[in-house]
Amino acid sequence: MRKFLLSTSLLLATPACGTDEADGPSAPQLGSGDRSPGSVTFTTIATATNGLKQPRDLAFNPLRPEEMWVVNYDDDSMVIVSGAPGDARAFDKRIDGYALHFMEQVSSLDFGADATTFNKPGTFGTCGESRNTYNNTAPMNDFMGPTLWSSDLTIFAKMNPNGLGSHLDMLHNTPLCMGIAHEDANRYWVFNGLAGSIDRYDFQVDDGIGNDDHGDGLTWRYGKNQVKRVANVPSHVAWDGTTSTLYVADTGNARIATLDTLSGTKGATTNGPETSVQEMDGAMLETLVTGDVQKPSGLELHDGLLFVSDNAASRILAFDLDGTLVNYIETGIAGGALGGITFGPDDKLYFVDMIGSRVLRIDP
Repeated sequence: MRKFLLSTSLLLATPACGTDEADGPSAPQLGSGDRSPGSVTFTTIATATNGLKQPRDLAFNPLRPEEMWVVNYDDDSMVIVSGAPGDARAFDKRIDGYALHFMEQVSSLDFGADATTFNKPGTFGTCGESRNTYNNTAPMNDFMGPTLWSSDLTIFAKMNPNGLGSHLDMLHNTPLCMGIAHEDANRYWVFNGLAGSIDRYDFQVDDGIGNDDHGDGLTWRYGKNQVKRVANVPSHVAWDGTTSTLYVADTGNARIATLDTLSGTKGATTNGPETSVQEMDGAMLETLVTGDVQKPSGLELHDGLLFVSDNAASRILAFDLDGTLVNYIETGIAGGALGGITFGPDDKLYFVDMIGSRVLRIDP
């Protein structure tokens, strides 16, 4: 596959990418035609009539692979779509008993480890683009960060033993949390929109259902002031455990960046509202892609490629891991609509339309 020069104009350029004629196009999930919206089929999976209300992100549950979870920014809710790849879908909309804090203005989710303290497997983490106003009922206090949940359908948004909903844990050092990626165990990486940093969290042992003793959590901060948030556009992150690399949609700086998570040395420890923050000095984010993205948002590693949704250009692009563009598709959807993306068990790409309150699938 040939390399190509990155485009220099964000507004006018059409990305150039090559194909290996012997093997066919790379990233066939984006199609093999002229890259126009008409070169693929966009299949509607869910709409506002199924409970979507400004969806921001989506993910398939690894314990039940055809079950897709979609987070809604507007009403702090979750829509669970059973049988999402097929034609006989069922929709279950849930709002947790204390979602106005633990899932306020939710921006992103990622499924996590199976182990729990209560012997029901399955967890996931969420982040919220919030400074904690309890849905505009109190002054903001920035007491926000990632939340750990059970993915068991008898627990999530069903149990509320202490008046604090069904959450399992929460840590509070990341207001305006724009993206989240699971590492392993109960460890997650998040995009801190307020500090302009990448934060790593370890919830350690979950706190049980609906409890609020979160003091055993750990936080590390990397690259403060090196990334930039754009309001109402998720900035997703993607974890590659084989290389200990975090890929970052640095939306406000119009680039895809990488963080070598083994870099950096321990610096100052600062006080957070509940637990301290370990600053990691010298951890630099390196630019991987610039010029071919305007406002990158969704990220997904798949088949050795990095797939990216561009919120401004309404494209979905695929890059190899040295930053070379290998394929893309124009969605034809209004600018500002694209957010989270994910792959289903059918090896097809699913994405949210935040403006139209839809989830769509690309059928090449």
